[in-house]
Amino acid sequence: MERRYNFDFLFLKRFLELHKILYLGKNYTNLIIFMFLLAIGGLETFVGYRVGLISGNFYKVLVDKDQDAFLSTCLESTALILGISVIKSVKKFTTRRLLVRWRRALCTHIQSIYLHGMNFYKLSLFNEEVDNPDQRITADVNSLVTTYGGLVDDDLFLLPVATGYYADKAYQGAGWIGPTGMFGLFLLSFINKIFMTPVANRTAQLERSEGDFRFKHMNIRDHSESLAFQGTIETELKKTNKSLDKVCTAQEKLFNWTLPVDLSTNLFSYLGSIASYLVISIPVFSGHYEDLTNGDLAKVISNNGFVCIMLIFKLSQLVNMTSSVANMAGTTHRVAELIEKLTDYCDTPLTVIEDNKDDDDSKFLLSMKGVDIMTPKSDVPIIKGLNLSVEKGGNLLIMGSSGAGKTSIFRVIRSLWPRISGTLDQINQGDVFHFPQREYLSEGSLREQITEEAEPSDDPKQEDRIISLLETTQMMSLVNRCGGLDKDPGWNWSKILSPGETQRLVWAKLLYQKPKLAFLDEATSAISESHQEALYNACIENNITVVSIGHRESLRHFHQKLLVIDSVGGWTLTAA
Repeated sequence: MERRYNFDFLFLKRFLELHKILYLGKNYTNLIIFMFLLAIGGLETFVGYRVGLISGNFYKVLVDKDQDAFLSTCLESTALILGISVIKSVKKFTTRRLLVRWRRALCTHIQSIYLHGMNFYKLSLFNEEVDNPDQRITADVNSLVTTYGGLVDDDLFLLPVATGYYADKAYQGAGWIGPTGMFGLFLLSFINKIFMTPVANRTAQLERSEGDFRFKHMNIRDHSESLAFQGTIETELKKTNKSLDKVCTAQEKLFNWTLPVDLSTNLFSYLGSIASYLVISIPVFSGHYEDLTNGDLAKVISNNGFVCIMLIFKLSQLVNMTSSVANMAGTTHRVAELIEKLTDYCDTPLTVIEDNKDDDDSKFLLSMKGVDIMTPKSDVPIIKGLNLSVEKGGNLLIMGSSGAGKTSIFRVIRSLWPRISGTLDQINQGDVFHFPQREYLSEGSLREQITEEAEPSDDPKQEDRIISLLETTQMMSLVNRCGGLDKDPGWNWSKILSPGETQRLVWAKLLYQKPKLAFLDEATSAISESHQEALYNACIENNITVVSIGHRESLRHFHQKLLVIDSVGGWTLTAA
């Protein structure tokens, strides 16, 4: 069911909650900058009022033909213009810097809980509410802080004060009719509120469609070679065009609702320019300024005109902000939803695996008793009552047909899937290495791929050890290809390396870490059987106990036990 996002109390609540992330804790500097920005905005309002009176001052001295006053007015006006120029520039610069700090604070917080434990995995597997987390962290956060920064730059928080200030000045110059007429026009503009909720909702729908469209192209890019081999390009073209159509349809629906918002916004903006002169005409034609000289009258008319126009402008700013706030509401809901869901995951761990307290004295590295293996969204076990144990040096091989549930055992052991029944004990995760069927290689240098350390170790023997492991895994050619151990070639490693090279590089990482227990899922499927023997022998030499999943009969030679999984929930455990 498609979620609807509204401009409502929930939006205000979520928007205020985001401010705790933006300003509290280690981001208190952002609050100081924000307060400085408010002070700059107040100074801009004060100096801007003085600048607005420049025209009236010139009208007076020119009508009175007062040359001395004209020179002093020129000097004063120049000083005010220089001042307002500096103030506006500093304000714009500060807003932009604060915008960057907001984004860093918000993204850092989200990433810290997204990549906390297994939250990113839970979100992709168990969640049906929060779509496209990658887009929410990148594009939606950027859109949110950019829109919010624009509103702050437009004096969102100072507008009520500035509006009251100019309303008082309008009352002093034109009586009660001045501010009353302007506020009456402003109240009529509240018709925009009718359109804000649909705009907010359709903005969120567009963001979701954009995320799906981008993901489709990312999927094609990531599997370009497979797609080229399979020759299913026409099918993908149809699906891509279908995704594009959803994006364009969502854009059209959004623009359909922004039309009345823009229409009412422009209407009230232009009505404001006429209304200011209508207000000024009343005291002028009623004879309120009969005792003034021509110069003074010109100054009063100019000043009152400026004050009323500024009052209308401030009120119009509030009206004009409705469109931006409506758009921001959609992204606010999407970002806040992601944070709320990830926070729930942090508070409620998926499952708890009992680590052996003293790994050195423990007989078993892994023990499972009566564990039912089932998918998170099913109540029917795919493997029933699994009992097994792994001792030091007692390698275990898991075999079975595709889809029988071999990898599912690893998922439960790693706490990716919940354990519903039975007991599961294993050594500390710091002594365990998981070699997944689809390996992940991050960006960085060759040394980083093996050691997971960005900087070389102080240990002078580390480099010799890495070279030795590259020789063992037959990957020495990679040193020259990427320009040495420490040069970042800027590669997408998974795209540059062949499947066999990728597996051998992960083997080098495994042998470097020397864990007590390693879970290998089809870890030699792209490696020759002769090299497979060398790699398993290296594990034996380094006292690494392995639990392997594989289909090759040649793997039995390196294992002491064999666990065979059938396709109906049964299993048998025998000697290999």
